Amino acid sequence: MNCETKEIVDTYTLNSGYDVRFIAYAPLHTFKGWTCQGVEAEMEINFHSGLLTHARAVAQTRHFDTGFDDRNRAMFEYMQVDKYPEASVEMIEQTGFSRLDESRYQVSVQAALEFIGARRRLPLNFMITRNGSRFSIDLDFKWSFRAYGLKAPRLLFLTVRDIVDISGKGEFARAPSADPIP
Repeated sequence: MNCETKEIVDTYTLNSGYDVRFIAYAPLHTFKGWTCQGVEAEMEINFHSGLLTHARAVAQTRHFDTGFDDRNRAMFEYMQVDKYPEASVEMIEQTGFSRLDESRYQVSVQAALEFIGARRRLPLNFMITRNGSRFSIDLDFKWSFRAYGLKAPRLLFLTVRDIVDISGKGEFARAPSADPIP
């Protein structure tokens, strides 16, 4: 008889207080952007055993903003937001989960980032800080146009460099239907 035990995980969802930023570099100029709306995320985690079974975030690309209407139009055209209205990142496998102290954890995963119709794997490392039945997440990673088979865009007559810095911060709360782990 083969009996498998299944780890109990809690489901957490992203609250509205989040911040996602991106920075693209060009000679003599830095292009900054962000989104503070249109992002949904969910994680299934067991802090006691250090197990992350699911993590996924989806961003509505129409909400990306540079603070300038002309740059937003150029960005939306480049990203083909009507054809590809979402960008997403989803965990494929957990590769590390370390408890740093009473409330902080360092987590490493292999993830798939889907952007402009292309899906590519990348390693992600992020920090989780617990606060009761909530936690915050802080992550930074680099993204490459070339890795997605894309030519870097030109903005203000400047060609953007291949690597874009992306960072995200957000607070997660236990999903209402989730029962707490004893």
